Amino acid sequence: MGINNIKQKLIQNSINDSSWLEKAKWRQENEDWLDISFNIAVKVASTLSANKKSGTFPKSQVELAEAMSCTPQYVNKLLRGQENLQIETICRVQSILGIKLIEVPKITVTQTIKYSSETWFGATYIKTPSTTTSSHYSKLKIVEDYELAA
Repeated sequence: MGINNIKQKLIQNSINDSSWLEKAKWRQENEDWLDISFNIAVKVASTLSANKKSGTFPKSQVELAEAMSCTPQYVNKLLRGQENLQIETICRVQSILGIKLIEVPKITVTQTIKYSSETWFGATYIKTPSTTTSSHYSKLKIVEDYELAA
């Protein structure tokens, strides 16, 4: 059998596997949540390891599954870092393990409303912003003009 025959047989018998390319594309498309899921998995695994050393519940995947009311297989999927976790699940794990997995910054929304004021008999009263006539005034007494944050 010549070298060309061997090459020909190898080409005929080789399996053209392109599934790796599809998996790579999927990982690239889902990179953001996969990174977060992996970081959560590392934090959960390290917490379980620390709990095992200190004897704190839960100290194993099985105990975490019991506390979460799910299967050990699901916890194993979570710890592989490729599970698209729901916020409810993240909160449950945080509560059970007593750790923060994701922290969303709190924002304060303020709205500034400019009020106009008028003085009657030595007291200053503010006008409501929607009132344009001089006969409608609020009963809030103020000392000076202010911008109020609502």
